[in-house]
Amino acid sequence: MTRLRRRRAPELMSAASRLIVALDSNTLQDALHLAKQLRGVVHYAKIGSTLFTAVGPVAIQRLRALGFEVMLDLKFLDIPSTVEKSCRAAVQHRVWMLTVHASGQPQMLEAAAAGVRREAARLGVRRPRVIGVTVLTSVDVRDRQATTARVLELSTQAKRAGLDGVVVSAWEVPAVRRRLGNDVLVVCPGIRPLRSPASDQKRVASPREALARGADFLVVGRPISEAKNPRRAVQQILAEINFPEEH
Repeated sequence: MTRLRRRRAPELMSAASRLIVALDSNTLQDALHLAKQLRGVVHYAKIGSTLFTAVGPVAIQRLRALGFEVMLDLKFLDIPSTVEKSCRAAVQHRVWMLTVHASGQPQMLEAAAAGVRREAARLGVRRPRVIGVTVLTSVDVRDRQATTARVLELSTQAKRAGLDGVVVSAWEVPAVRRRLGNDVLVVCPGIRPLRSPASDQKRVASPREALARGADFLVVGRPISEAKNPRRAVQQILAEINFPEEH
């Protein structure tokens, strides 16, 4: 089991260092066009199943060449040996963070954490963070208590298996912090800036709300990628984080 490093104090992290932009286009050209508009204001880019299925590892290589750190969000869920091999392959691509599904068996999660650690040591490279996805933010909540209980169950399992953190909605962050403390990274999707529509996301929060509840990183996709001026949209989100509007 990997010993987790204490997360950096929130007051020492800049707004830009907390934002992960999701590049969910299905062509490399569109993804790179958006990324180039965001150079200098965003450090992290997320590659999910859409872009990765469409173009493969070249997306990681091209984004890293532009100076981005890459979160590979493929939510690995399979038998332990297959997940371990997938995670080892992600290390070879020098990703900064990768996701597995926390609903996998404990042996699968342990294999993911161990595989990443061993492959990074073998190659002499920085170890990617391994994050467990709990309950998707598109899941509507009729029983909020039951959903929080499930998130806590999966988050606890992820930490015990040696993962670095979890993906949860901002709604469950306070409960996760109370249960697991500050020694886990918490990544929040379903982030919607003020006056932005929720679309197919159900358990959403503003950037400021998510950070106030204890999130380390915020994943934002369509409010940026579908904006007329994506760079300005990012700057507005960063301003909202630093100087929240009264509402």
